Parts: sequence; structure tokens; C-alpha cells
Amino acid sequence: MRIFLSLVFLSVSFGCALTLEEVRSDLRKNVLASDSIELGIRTTVSSPSMSAPQVIGVHLVRKGSGKVFAEIKMPMSRQRMIVNGNRMKTIDLDTRKSRIVPYDGKSLGASAFADFNPLDSGEWAEPEYVSENLYSIRGTAGTLYYNPRKKRIERMETFDAEKSVVTEFAYGAANNPQKMTVRVSVQGVETTMVTEILKLGHSKDFPDKLFEF
Repeated sequence: MRIFLSLVFLSVSFGCALTLEEVRSDLRKNVLASDSIELGIRTTVSSPSMSAPQVIGVHLVRKGSGKVFAEIKMPMSRQRMIVNGNRMKTIDLDTRKSRIVPYDGKSLGASAFADFNPLDSGEWAEPEYVSENLYSIRGTAGTLYYNPRKKRIERMETFDAEKSVVTEFAYGAANNPQKMTVRVSVQGVETTMVTEILKLGHSKDFPDKLFEF
């Protein structure tokens, strides 16, 4: 009888096991259309070696495949970048100096946080059960912890001989990312980067004239 019950338990467990492909599919469903997005983020970097935290602000708009508007504000500089087709205009907002250069189509990078999905690259093993609402997935980029009930990544860890990187995610309504906290430890010194999403939505109402130059 005990053997029979054990076999039943194992068959149910394997039948309900979470697969890597299911996780990938669920994460893709939560991704916003990155070619039609308006994103505002604030990143705060703090470390024992810094006299005060540094704050970086980014406002990025993508409207279709060929239009990008981005403003990056750092403690020592403020810059605006406008992409229209195969050209990009960069403007120093402090000096008002500008230049126009060819644009090679590469992402400006700020939208990566909104559609963050590490499973899209590298090698990953099948999920391993940790608890009722948590699975670990080990891969070449580290280990991530996935919540199958809420269908989202909760934490990611990377460790090597020189440093450790621990990333924790917080979410708001509709499972949209709200905050990402990254702690990097090198030789006992920890640097913390907190990225907050202040605005995340569709770019349909962003004025087209701001892409003109």
C-alpha cells in the first residue's frame, strides 16, 4: 500500500512539474511592446566609497521601430538623444550643443528593464522545486527564482571567485516591474543600485513633433 501511494505521489508530482518552456512562455506574456513604450526610471547608486548617493534619471520613448526620444540626467551632465529613421541627434542640455550622426539601430538600453527576461539568452536547466510558490532555475548567467503563481522572477543570484551579484525585483499592478535592487559585493565592499520605474506605459500620446530635427 505504501509503495502504491508513493508511486501515485510521484506520478502526480512529475505530471505537475514546471518546465523551462512554460516559464519562458509566461514571461513573454508579461513583456510590453518595446517598440511602443514610454518609460521613466530613476537609478540610485550608493557605496561606502562614495561621499553621497548618485542619482541618474532616464526618460525614454519608443514610437514604432524608427523613433526614439531619450533624456538622461546625471549629477555632472544632462543629455537628450533623438532617433528618427537612420539618424540620431544628441543634445547637451547644459551647453545646448548638438550634433547629428548616423544611427545603426542599436537599442539605447533603458527599455531593457521593462522587458527583462534572462531566459532569452544563455543555457538554463529545468526548474527545481523550492517551495509552493518558488522554483530555482540554474543557468550560465546565474540562478533565478521564479514564482509560478504570479508568473514572475523574484530574485537572481550570480556568484564567482571575485564578486557576488544579487538582484531582487518588486512589482506593481498587472505584474509590471516597479523596482529592481542590485547588490554587488567585491572583496567585502557592497555597492547597491536601486532602479525605480516612475512611468511605464504606451507611447501613443507622445507628440510626434518631438522626434523631428
